[in-house]
Amino acid sequence: MMSSIIRQDLSTKDWTIFSVKRAARPRDYKEIKDSKLIKKYEPDCPFCLGNEEKTPEEILLINGGKDWSVRVVGNKYPAVEAREAFGDRYYNRRHIEGPYLSIDGVGKHEVIIESPWHDDNLVKMDVKHVEKVISAYRKRFIDISSEPENQLVIIFKNHGRRAGTSLDHPHSQLVATPFVPGYIRNKMFESQRYYDDFGRCVYCDIIDYEMKSKERLVHVNDKYLAVAPYASVVPYNVVIYPKEHQACFAEISKGDLLDLAGVLQIVLKKLYSLLDDPDYNFVIDSSPINQSGNRHYHWHIEILPRLSTRAGFEIGSGMNMNSILPETCAENLRNQKVQVL
Repeated sequence: MMSSIIRQDLSTKDWTIFSVKRAARPRDYKEIKDSKLIKKYEPDCPFCLGNEEKTPEEILLINGGKDWSVRVVGNKYPAVEAREAFGDRYYNRRHIEGPYLSIDGVGKHEVIIESPWHDDNLVKMDVKHVEKVISAYRKRFIDISSEPENQLVIIFKNHGRRAGTSLDHPHSQLVATPFVPGYIRNKMFESQRYYDDFGRCVYCDIIDYEMKSKERLVHVNDKYLAVAPYASVVPYNVVIYPKEHQACFAEISKGDLLDLAGVLQIVLKKLYSLLDDPDYNFVIDSSPINQSGNRHYHWHIEILPRLSTRAGFEIGSGMNMNSILPETCAENLRNQKVQVL
């Protein structure tokens, strides 16, 4: 086998260098964790059951009342703010300063509190509870998409200090922006170009090939599949796709939520067991709001374990460096047996 190979991501045209002369083993990525005991309830935690008055105004409650399951609240320290904060209706004002452009920081920044219990997480929960979390994602995505100032909705989770979390209590976040950034525009451009060239969705072609190949499959159920991408950007990178073509996360039906919860939890359980609860980010990557229903894009969940640090070459080149092939990662994850609750 060659000691180095450079692969291109079919959907983005980004490149990853795989240096496989000495493929890292799973235990090489395990870190010494903070041994502090996380309690079920922390009196100072604003997300714990009984501390509801410590959060901003409640936006959504699942299983309402004292024994709620999932809460959605405004972020106390938002990156962007609702248009009302700017005092008028011109929510998309541009400002010119010489050659430079800025825009009012309008949008939404919300926190999805995944459980009332401080020591809970998506791996430990009953899969029905994970379904409730995803149901909250879907509800807020749909509601925010109806507001004219919002053009893009990003739902994401930071797990662990290296992934950027600031509170141990299990939670995810949602940010909506009044424009579509260049990174997303490029992904949309590449998927549109592929559709124009071949008359097919690039992601549907990836799904069809991976289902036939099986080499990079991590898990599959009736509605979804989890794959270690051909040009994985980091070790143990996993992407979850709906088998059916859906451009926008809002297109997911209520009947499919449990299947999505199942595959997401199984992948996270496998990562948890194999890599000893690694820090990770996941992002729901969806079509911009004004392009929902298109034929060329395909929403997905990208899971990125934080096992390595982006260094000088990656920053300077825009390329990715990875020391372990996705085929090896997929095999290790497939072989990792987990219990489904």
